Amino acid sequence: MFKITCFAPVDPSKLEKALRGIHFKVVKNSFEWQMDGTTFRIEPFQNQPRDSMKAYRVYFDGDIDGGSYLFDLSLGCTGAIVTGVEYSFKQPGKKHMDWMKDLRQKVSYQMVDARGLFKKQDIGIVLVDDTITLQIHSRKNQKLIMVDALKKIDFIREELNPVKFDLFSFQEEEIA
Repeated sequence: MFKITCFAPVDPSKLEKALRGIHFKVVKNSFEWQMDGTTFRIEPFQNQPRDSMKAYRVYFDGDIDGGSYLFDLSLGCTGAIVTGVEYSFKQPGKKHMDWMKDLRQKVSYQMVDARGLFKKQDIGIVLVDDTITLQIHSRKNQKLIMVDALKKIDFIREELNPVKFDLFSFQEEEIA
């Protein structure tokens, strides 16, 4: 699931009113949109800063194009500043030590800490138990270009956890 950290100059109560117009539902302390098994959720931080920028975490599972579209639709028009993008996943049957061995063997991955911190270009790879988190954060007083950050993380995700697609499996299902 992707997680985006951003700051926007809109209060959560005003954002709630705006999001209801585009079919978001209030679920606990967040605003959620669901369709066809895909979820897009905006969670305001519990302790908001007092200045004009309010902090939000955006979660979505699905493709990056759909997530980018919903982000632009919901928070993009507010002038939101993206400061971090993360993606976490597990691969069934693969343990922490298996990931450590695989990442050490890859020449393009640099080990930062022997407990499970790696880096490839400007993407951090964090191993905690059997979960991998890919993350990119902005430098101080700068913002991320969200689409570029999502594409970079998705590229690394595909490299570490490729989606196996068998073109002929669809034909077999249709015939049977």
